[in-house]
Amino acid sequence: MKFSTAISVATALAVASPASAEKMGFAGQVMDKESFKDFEDLTDMQRVMEVTKLAWPECLENSELNKAKACEALIDKELAAMNLSFDVYTIILYTRTFDCPTAHAWVIPINDDGMCVGKYRDGRLFYEYEWCVDEEVELTDPNAIKESQKLIKPSKWTELIASNPSVSCLDVDQDGDLDAWHKKALETIGGDYQIACSDYETYLDKKAEIEAQGPIVHKGCQRLPEFNCKGLSGVDACKLVKQMVPYPNTDGKNLECYLQYLPDSPIHDQMYRDLRKIGEEPKTRVIILAKKETDQVIATPLMKGPGARLGKQ
Repeated sequence: MKFSTAISVATALAVASPASAEKMGFAGQVMDKESFKDFEDLTDMQRVMEVTKLAWPECLENSELNKAKACEALIDKELAAMNLSFDVYTIILYTRTFDCPTAHAWVIPINDDGMCVGKYRDGRLFYEYEWCVDEEVELTDPNAIKESQKLIKPSKWTELIASNPSVSCLDVDQDGDLDAWHKKALETIGGDYQIACSDYETYLDKKAEIEAQGPIVHKGCQRLPEFNCKGLSGVDACKLVKQMVPYPNTDGKNLECYLQYLPDSPIHDQMYRDLRKIGEEPKTRVIILAKKETDQVIATPLMKGPGARLGKQ
């Protein structure tokens, strides 16, 4: 749900949470001289954000609020009471299941340099589901390929900012395929990323190993083995896992890739700044992560986006 109304500093102080009010010295006590000076030095919007709630841990701690819809209702109610001067959207994101429309995408976490780090930051990649194949035949129909990629798209930041790569990688095997892959990355890879160069020896060793082994999927259903991507860029790791799994699944979809920076990466703040510079104001959201099967909230909902960072450089 979306919330946006004007606010004065006085109103913000009136709707402050107890914790925020105490932080700023308004919890039933007079501010000392130092606290008042800190508050006086803030801009109006900084003062608003100092007393604006940015997290909802009660959705994890309270059994009645642990359901995604109940948590969303609470957050919507409190956002409305805050009378914020910027739009805030509440979004429920459910964990993926084998039958969701993006289940055919392999998620590849990357660091700030665009290098693959794996799910646990140790270089290991995992695909959660079985890959079921009807025929050991690659997808060649352009319309079918386009349909497979339909929901796995690069973010607006990737399209507008990262589409102009600042690096040039050596095509180490000199057959042109790596260079061509980098040039068409935006057409085939989803998520947030920039082109980065792999460690050349690692890339060549992995490529040789995959070519010698051949496809790892065959007719029927199978679990995909973990893939060690250490030393590979996220974009190149995608190229190699797709080479390992060349056949579409029983839904007629190829294995696709979705790259994303680590949640605590400072590059997320850089994305907001970059988008603002080109007039693409990113949205402020409160994201509620929940388990699809049980509707239970599995992480503290946090306000994310430019609105949650007002007053910061």
